[in-house]
Amino acid sequence: LAFASSVAAVPRSRASRPGRRVARGSLVVRAAARSEFASFFPDEVTALEEPAAVEMARRARQISVDVPGRARPVMTSCVSSAAPEGGEQNAPFVLLHGFDSSCLEYRRLFPLLAERAETHAVDLLGWGFTDAGDSGIGDYSPEAKRAHLYAFWQQEIGRPVTLCGASLGGAAAIDFATAHPECVARLVLVDAQGFIEGLGPMGVFPRPVALAGVNILKTKILRSTANQMAYCDKAKFATTDAMRVGQLHTFQPQWADATLSFMKSDGYKVASRVRKITQKTLILWGREDSILDTKYASRFLEEVPDSELKWVERCGHVAHLEQPSVMRDLLFEFAGVQVGA
Repeated sequence: LAFASSVAAVPRSRASRPGRRVARGSLVVRAAARSEFASFFPDEVTALEEPAAVEMARRARQISVDVPGRARPVMTSCVSSAAPEGGEQNAPFVLLHGFDSSCLEYRRLFPLLAERAETHAVDLLGWGFTDAGDSGIGDYSPEAKRAHLYAFWQQEIGRPVTLCGASLGGAAAIDFATAHPECVARLVLVDAQGFIEGLGPMGVFPRPVALAGVNILKTKILRSTANQMAYCDKAKFATTDAMRVGQLHTFQPQWADATLSFMKSDGYKVASRVRKITQKTLILWGREDSILDTKYASRFLEEVPDSELKWVERCGHVAHLEQPSVMRDLLFEFAGVQVGA
């Protein structure tokens, strides 16, 4: 499906102790206190070690977004940064995470983009720390995710953006860009899922069987496997802490039911819409991607009318995590952002 980077569960009795110190070889990292993070995070947030992850979580907030057709406002989790001085004319960047992930996925790229442009990393409806207030028993289909993203765009941005989607977030970006072309000036697809239709048999399983399948997504063994597959340099990046970051949102009380709702909808089916993309499109693909076949990069290039392909060397499935500076430079060039401005 998409990048599921995650981790073994951290027991609450340990994770909630402020000031716990975590030893890693000769490096000692002081764990952050619970009070440093918003209340919508689970206590396991205090186990995060990577400074970029801790800082991203500290900056995260929930904003109330009214979405037509929903009984309650959607408390939308995101990390946003206003345009810096001199960057007001640059189109905002909007970053969409992959399947069963969160905005923390952009912890290394976000601050680099925010140096020159307004930037938003948004948790899609049903994932991350976005809470629709229905305990996950509601509509979390691709159409519902699109309606939520559009309401967020209307309320928080209101001008054309450079929309970036990674893995299954690429399918979400294609879905949004083709449904609301007025909102998207440029499109960036990062090792994107666009030609694999639906979710297969999961959508037709009885609820108890499907829910059991969903809960497997939370397990250490699956998260560890996905974490290993995601990177080229596994020794450097496929760490236990990377798994912690990827798993954190699965401790949210609405997570299992919201994910099940999405799976019962049969997921994204955007292959027929790829040729209908009207925006100038940048296709980024890790040369060593072992999750999605690199043949899809060439297919996107063939089918998206106004597109260009850039290979990211020494990189697996997640350029924004493994080569963030390279991706920053490519995005700035593509979007016309002046680095030295």
